[in-house]
Amino acid sequence: MKAFIALCFVVMLSFLFVPNIPDQIQESSSTKNKAITQPVNAEEKKARGEEIPEFSEDLAKKNANLFMEALKQETDENYKVINYSSKEELISHLTNYVSEDIVAYYTDGLFEERESSLYIIPTELPPWLEEEKPVNIKQLSDKSFRVYQKNSSELYGIYEITLGYEYIDGKWIITFASVD
Repeated sequence: MKAFIALCFVVMLSFLFVPNIPDQIQESSSTKNKAITQPVNAEEKKARGEEIPEFSEDLAKKNANLFMEALKQETDENYKVINYSSKEELISHLTNYVSEDIVAYYTDGLFEERESSLYIIPTELPPWLEEEKPVNIKQLSDKSFRVYQKNSSELYGIYEITLGYEYIDGKWIITFASVD
């Protein structure tokens, strides 16, 4: 039992102290502060033959919460995931909300495959966007936005989460995530 508690504690701490996303998807400081000063308007988008849905605070929060809700899987008493039998199946579903790099990072910390089944590692979910709190949005291009939110919790203390959204294959997905 002590080993199980220690494992849970280590997993929780890894979300707090270890960089949250692999280096290849970390946003460089030079792109973090570059904002497009003149957004592309709807007429320019139509002229290029693409209709991009408007990005909004509601859409950002909705997509972030859909991802977090999809991470919460129903399990049996042994923590075996009921609706998916492999990480590959779960990852396929989660890529509706986030990029493959991000989904791989989160599923590696929260799920494991054993005995031809998928099991959840019992732990707290990582810090994430709070739906009831406001966000700041920075437009980087007509297909790219950054969403910032400051939060606090008993488990993680005070933190700022940054999510990057891109319009890819007809939908807005999260392609960048950082917690400072």
